[in-house]
Amino acid sequence: MSSTFKSWIIRIWARVPMFLALIVLCVFAAWLYQNVEAKKAAIAAQKAAQLKEERPKINVITLRLRPEPIQDRINFPGIVKAWVRLDVLSEVQGRITQLSVKEGDTVRKGQLLAKIDARDYKNALLSIKASYKAALSSVNRLKELHQKQLATQSQLDEAVSRMDSLKANMDTASLNLERCAIRAPISGIINLRYVEKGQYINMADQILEVIQFDRVKIAVGIPESDVDAVRGLDRFRVTIDALDKTFTARKYFLSKTADESARLYNLEMIVDNSGYEILPDMFARVEIIKREVKNGISAPLYSILTRNNQRLAYVEKEGIAHVRNVSLGLQDKWRIEIKEGLQPDERLIVMGHRDVSDGQPIHVIRTIDNIEELEK
Repeated sequence: MSSTFKSWIIRIWARVPMFLALIVLCVFAAWLYQNVEAKKAAIAAQKAAQLKEERPKINVITLRLRPEPIQDRINFPGIVKAWVRLDVLSEVQGRITQLSVKEGDTVRKGQLLAKIDARDYKNALLSIKASYKAALSSVNRLKELHQKQLATQSQLDEAVSRMDSLKANMDTASLNLERCAIRAPISGIINLRYVEKGQYINMADQILEVIQFDRVKIAVGIPESDVDAVRGLDRFRVTIDALDKTFTARKYFLSKTADESARLYNLEMIVDNSGYEILPDMFARVEIIKREVKNGISAPLYSILTRNNQRLAYVEKEGIAHVRNVSLGLQDKWRIEIKEGLQPDERLIVMGHRDVSDGQPIHVIRTIDNIEELEK
């Protein structure tokens, strides 16, 4: 064995204790680090448990869930229209000599409403009657002469034509005299009076407005997206805010074309108004039920939370809050249908739910069966 190799072996053995010491030191450091981390975790867990024990329970109010109808409904503004609104116009000209009605009077069809000075029309009728009588005599005389061949056929034809013309003029004069008495074209109520006694009027001037509203029409504009739902309905709920009353209306007419400006389809409904409570031109709100779930579970809209694109609700069970993922359906005013995630008779947290977490102890201060109880 050479001297060089021997010296190399001696150097290696001289360094073995140093390597062993280094290894022992590394093992000890690793053990010490794990020990410290374990103690840290134990201390953190202990502190968390203490904090959990020390945290006060959140006061909550719960709602006992019950199956009930849920409706997908829409509301539209509408306007009340009289069943018939008719202007009474003058068919002759002259001075008003009599007004038999005032605004608000109830009238029957054919009832006398007003009179126009008829003296000129009487004179005209008498004059035409006299001319017609003379023409009739002339025709009779020419007939006798024609039979005796003392008058030509053309003379007779001319006389007959003049008589017929005078007869037509006499009928017109008689009709004009009759039109001097203005009568109600329909039964109804006098809504407006446009003239006064002594006033001179021309043909086609407005005299009175007569309306019928023992039944009324409710006119509503329906968007294109809701036409299909409305088409299959016959009954509607109509609320008149001015009366604070709700009425049942029956569909009368749904237009086949949309209004060019608003692009709405006109829907007209009939409402009985035999008590004359509803007045024309009142505002109305029409409720249309598009879809209904007979026995659905619903929750107040504000009790549903959205976190990480998930819909969450909290229920209480034995004093502990439990989170539920829920699937939503129809919205009925402030209520939302819960299609999945909640069951009947569960207690939904409706107040305090934003401050709780899953598994947290809570204190139920009140349980209600209806959300309206919170207002009491």
